[in-house]
Amino acid sequence: MIEVKYGKRRVVSYRGNRQVVGGLTAKNKIDILLYISKEFANANSEDELYDRVLTICAEIFEVDNVTLRSWDGSLLRPVRFMVETEPPRRALSEGEGYSGQVVSTRTSSLIPDLTRSPDLIDDGETTQCVVVVPILYKDTLLGTISIEKDIPYFYKDDDLEILEAMASQLGLALNEVRLIEGLIDAQKRINVDLKMGRIVQGQIIQSEIQPWNSVHFGSYYEPMVEVSGDYFDVIRKGNSVSILAADVSGHGVSAALVTVTIHHEFRRCVEAGMGLPEIMEELGESIRPKLPSETYFTAQIMRIYADHTYSFVNAGHNHLIKYVHADKAFEQIDAPGIPLGIMQARREDYPETFGKLNPGDILVTYTDGITEQRNEAGEEAGLERLLYWLHEQNTKHQAQAPANWDDEVGGSFHVNKLCNGVIDSWREFVGNVPRGDDVNLIMAMCNQHIRDAQAAFKEARSTAISRAL
Repeated sequence: MIEVKYGKRRVVSYRGNRQVVGGLTAKNKIDILLYISKEFANANSEDELYDRVLTICAEIFEVDNVTLRSWDGSLLRPVRFMVETEPPRRALSEGEGYSGQVVSTRTSSLIPDLTRSPDLIDDGETTQCVVVVPILYKDTLLGTISIEKDIPYFYKDDDLEILEAMASQLGLALNEVRLIEGLIDAQKRINVDLKMGRIVQGQIIQSEIQPWNSVHFGSYYEPMVEVSGDYFDVIRKGNSVSILAADVSGHGVSAALVTVTIHHEFRRCVEAGMGLPEIMEELGESIRPKLPSETYFTAQIMRIYADHTYSFVNAGHNHLIKYVHADKAFEQIDAPGIPLGIMQARREDYPETFGKLNPGDILVTYTDGITEQRNEAGEEAGLERLLYWLHEQNTKHQAQAPANWDDEVGGSFHVNKLCNGVIDSWREFVGNVPRGDDVNLIMAMCNQHIRDAQAAFKEARSTAISRAL
């Protein structure tokens, strides 16, 4: 509320002319402009701005009515007024009425006596004196504001000056709140899209991987936002199981859409019986034309065979980590290959590396959201810490393994405990620092007691054959 100290206006006749007695002083004008700026700055929505305009005009101009109209490019539509009139306020075309004339000229108008311009008002209107100004943002017309009085000659140039200043500030304020409201609406739509994307992506990310041929799997997957650019898949086909880990550059919806494409292309390649270098070439060449500008992805594919030998190829992904149970030590295994999507992919650029999974050995693949995440002190988790957590948690959970550790349930128990324990250590290290990237960790472990199981199986099979003979 502003306290403007001036005498109430009166319209008098002096020497045959109509004159306004009372009004605003120079000090009043400064106070009013500062007050308008403060009130508009505190408005958080378009509706709130309009309400404040009506309140301020009522306080300053002794109005009988105030009308705010919004210009939509073809019509000037009433959006706020103090009191409804008879006939009611209606939409105006350019050049129609005193507000439509302002739209045509983009200039303000003070009409002291509307009874002399009946073409500017509808039949039955009681307004006799009006000040109308355009609401502009730069060169864009947003609408008009008019202060109206049922007494002719009530307003003067001082009122026009103040209303123009108000309209100028209103144009700036309207642009700001519309931008904010637009951003809020856009964010709401994005959040809906992200939630839908999370549902879709959740259908292609495996939450639980069943053991295969005494190989047990553990995994952890955490998107930085609702959807992720990290992806993994495990597919059994024939006498082998294929494991893919991928990391798309960037985050959010565009990266997540790429993972969906990777999912379908990888499964198609595995079902077609392709070798690992051939799959890398096919992934690169089939997906590269569909990638957004400057987007690429790293990938690592492992294939474990029935005899527990394995091979893998790498496309710019992190080193494959292997825990060698016999040595109680970790190895880092690398293979050449550039990320996919940057340039033409050729199978000869992704040579296979081979190895053997012995009982108790573990293969670990991860994305750099784990190692590059910083804690509150600005320290990166790093590969050395990851290896330490793997060793620490493996030792701990082997000691705590249940009595049935050597069966399928026990093996899965261990590798899942190991995976979750590593992530718990990582979380403790990074604390409450916001995640800087998506996180993905996958483990494949050969059951420690597979040889005992194999010997028992051979003995049982031999006994069964002997009895049959």
